[in-house]
Amino acid sequence: MAIKLAKIHYVHIDRTQLPDDPEQWLVSLQSGVVIDVEGQDTNRTRVVSVLVHGNEPSGFYAVHRWLKGNETPICNVRFIISAVEAAQQPPYFTTRYLNDIHDLNRCFSLKVEDQAVKLRAASILQAISEVHPEAVIDMHNTSGSSPAFCVTTRIEMPYQALASFFCQSVIYTRLQLGSLMEQDFGCPIVTVECGGSQDQLAHEMAYQGLHEFLQAENLFAGHHYKLVDIIEHPLRLEIDKNIKLVFAEHKDESADVTLVSDIEQHNMGKTRADCFLGWSKLGIEPFTVRNEAGEVQSDNILYCQDGKLYTAHSLRIFMATSNRRIAQNDCLFYAFCTE
Repeated sequence: MAIKLAKIHYVHIDRTQLPDDPEQWLVSLQSGVVIDVEGQDTNRTRVVSVLVHGNEPSGFYAVHRWLKGNETPICNVRFIISAVEAAQQPPYFTTRYLNDIHDLNRCFSLKVEDQAVKLRAASILQAISEVHPEAVIDMHNTSGSSPAFCVTTRIEMPYQALASFFCQSVIYTRLQLGSLMEQDFGCPIVTVECGGSQDQLAHEMAYQGLHEFLQAENLFAGHHYKLVDIIEHPLRLEIDKNIKLVFAEHKDESADVTLVSDIEQHNMGKTRADCFLGWSKLGIEPFTVRNEAGEVQSDNILYCQDGKLYTAHSLRIFMATSNRRIAQNDCLFYAFCTE
């Protein structure tokens, strides 16, 4: 039976009665929720968005841990927990979004016909806008194992300062995908990619960054107001949804494209030119490279020789995934040419 999305609900919680296990708390939620916590300064509000994707739990774990700590934030905070229904599908925190519903983080521009997901997205936007926040953090996990980094569509100093609560690497992008980060709330908004969803280090970073974000008197001054490593002009590598794609250690003769099973290792640093990535019976035809404007690039970042795929340039790769569904419905990875 299809699960019907609805508006997120505003709920009051007794922080002292929260279960110790975050999964028990997840199961108790009826849908996406908004939770408000009063701060020392009630004239300001910060917003923390988590679980826009149901398979990205670090932000949810961090919010649960912070609430259990029973601290009072420096100012009001509004927590928004979005894709509860997807996260509740067994096994917990493994479903990105429900099979019959669009990816929520591609729908915040509201240019989508599905009324259920449009309603959920619109209610999240309203929940943020109505408190006139001084900053918004949207916490995610990368599709594969990866160091933490932030993503922003603006590069002014307040955005850099906000990102520096969590990490020192920031991707500055002009890609327009319909994500929450692209919306205008009259304040800085940063996406935090905490690292892999199974990485304990990602969960710990999410909590420590959240803790400091909610205790800082001034988000844009002091030791957090420092430069971060800015990475610009990402390219997006997409794969045709209609081909047979597998990830394996050896070529799968039944597949159109076989990519190396350990492709996520390229998230960890620089990938040299002519690096082997897999096999393709169709050459580079199944791959599309788009720039920040969403335009198809004539110069591919891969090439095929004797049925084998290689990198055409020296690259820094982010968010490479071995999850076939994500690779074909979203993208295989983002990359930056370093030559």
